Amino acid sequence: MNKYTTVFFLFVFISTSVIHSQKIQLNGDIQPASLIVGKCEQVDYIRFEQKIIRPDKEGNFILAFQKDSDGTRYIPFKLSNGKVKIVKIDLPARKYEQEKLILKTKYVSAPEKENERIKSERKLMRDAKDIIAKTDTAYFLSGFTIPIKGGRISSQFGTERIVNDVKKSTHWGLDIAIKKGTPVYAMSDGIVRLTGKNFYYSGNCIYIDHGLGLYSTYLHLSEILVKENQLVKKGQIIGKVGSTGRSTGPHLHWGVAWLDISIDPLSVLKINDSFILNSIGMKNLPE
Repeated sequence: MNKYTTVFFLFVFISTSVIHSQKIQLNGDIQPASLIVGKCEQVDYIRFEQKIIRPDKEGNFILAFQKDSDGTRYIPFKLSNGKVKIVKIDLPARKYEQEKLILKTKYVSAPEKENERIKSERKLMRDAKDIIAKTDTAYFLSGFTIPIKGGRISSQFGTERIVNDVKKSTHWGLDIAIKKGTPVYAMSDGIVRLTGKNFYYSGNCIYIDHGLGLYSTYLHLSEILVKENQLVKKGQIIGKVGSTGRSTGPHLHWGVAWLDISIDPLSVLKINDSFILNSIGMKNLPE
């Protein structure tokens, strides 16, 4: 087991009856903005943070908490026999860095003349996310890898950005500074849902659908080497590092999200490498 991975089997049952054969496993770094992958048997749905999550036909599912979530959470799993199992999770509070930037005006706000272009590009991104939300194939079962070899992390996930002494935004990805032209790899198997050409903010960008609502983004590329609707494999070269869009130098902005929740990209690397959900032996929970 990866030393950073935490597998939880903390359960409380609503029913006092003995329940046999229902098995649930969670794998990941259980904290805010981290990816949690799971597998279950005979579960109809999971009621999670005002969402109804339905496992796929093999019992695979994904969960993730918002970046500022903390405290105790009770997650009901509705079983196929009508009973309920509840997972109890204690989330630690998480702190994020603050980054102060002094930038030229053109990097702070978009000129009014670009508003229609930005609006059109955002629609393309929303359309891609709508497709991703409906994908019921768990392509991510291939596991995860970092999308770039070498480089320097220049901005962490969740960093609060203070631009020219004004609080501007949260950084929803991981920036890796490295020379232009460095190959960029797919973090997991998936289908390319968007190849954005010279978007105002993102530059040349790629959105990959990894299934069950999980997707990754690769921004500011100098080249895009894949096409929309193309199936890509974990570790496949999909593009090259650049500085297109609103960027002050060559780097990769690597983003990961599940549905409407942004995830710390580094958390996907904490999923147990041996946790291949199609073949893992399920452990019995205490009754």
